[in-house]
Amino acid sequence: MKQHRCLISIGSNTNRDVNIKLAQKELSIHFQDIYLGKEQDTIPIGMLNPAHFTNQLAKCSTTLSIDEVKNIFKKIESQAGRLPADKIDGIIKLDIDLLIYDNLVLKENDMKKDFIIEGLKEFEL
Repeated sequence: MKQHRCLISIGSNTNRDVNIKLAQKELSIHFQDIYLGKEQDTIPIGMLNPAHFTNQLAKCSTTLSIDEVKNIFKKIESQAGRLPADKIDGIIKLDIDLLIYDNLVLKENDMKKDFIIEGLKEFEL
């Protein structure tokens, strides 16, 4: 089976320590070779909620499809109590995004965010 390279973004602005640890634990179960970058404290941009974020990049490989990877992320977000209505109020309990899958950039705008640019330096990408 073909191994696909993934770049992942993890973020939380609510109960940050608990939710980031949950994401790290669950992602490590699903992706055994995951490498977690350093956690970064970031200021929200364009949100009503002034709560800071904890953000982190991760990279791994998988034989799963894009949709299968995204479904795992959704399940982990649900475990953290993420609700669609929370986003309106700027409450981000946990957000896990697939930024890159092999050479396919899935989140072009996210790739311009400072914490991602900084995280990519750590990964030497």
